[in-house]
Amino acid sequence: MAITKISELTAAIKTGARSNMFQVELSQLGGSEAAQQIQNWTYLCKGAQLPSSTLGLVEVPFMAGRRFKIAGDRTFPEWTTTVLNDTNQKIRQALEELQIQYGVTDYESPQAKTSPGAENTEFQTIIVRQFDYGGNEIYAYTLYNAWPSDISTIDLSYDSTDTVEEFTVTWSYDYFTLGAETGVGITTN
Repeated sequence: MAITKISELTAAIKTGARSNMFQVELSQLGGSEAAQQIQNWTYLCKGAQLPSSTLGLVEVPFMAGRRFKIAGDRTFPEWTTTVLNDTNQKIRQALEELQIQYGVTDYESPQAKTSPGAENTEFQTIIVRQFDYGGNEIYAYTLYNAWPSDISTIDLSYDSTDTVEEFTVTWSYDYFTLGAETGVGITTN
């Protein structure tokens, strides 16, 4: 059925999902002094995407050269955020420490992960929330076992006098789950 009236279009789209109505939460980075300042992440993470996933394809040979297609493995590509750099660079420092800790824990001290009572602080849980125009959460993606696989450079220049530094963080993660959490919203003061 074709939409022929503007009123039908506005009824279908309502106010439309807004790309600037989002929030990214990062689980607490444990251990370091810089990690204690990570609470500003939610405010300084200025850009992200809703994560994607790909469902693989398995072709099964059938009679007369035909192929029967079935769903294969689901994969989750890396995910990127853009972060404003705070004056003390606490977020960048915490992410760099996390990246170093991840590498060191894997190779130099394997008992750190397995010792009784040890908290696994190298993997993060990231929640990407999308809000409606009124500030109510409409959907959320929760990324599990995430870690920063790439922290970009920050360009320094005498020409840049009226900008705040920013950098990107590329995250590797195992999988995500979907769904809005009730009772969560943002204030639009």
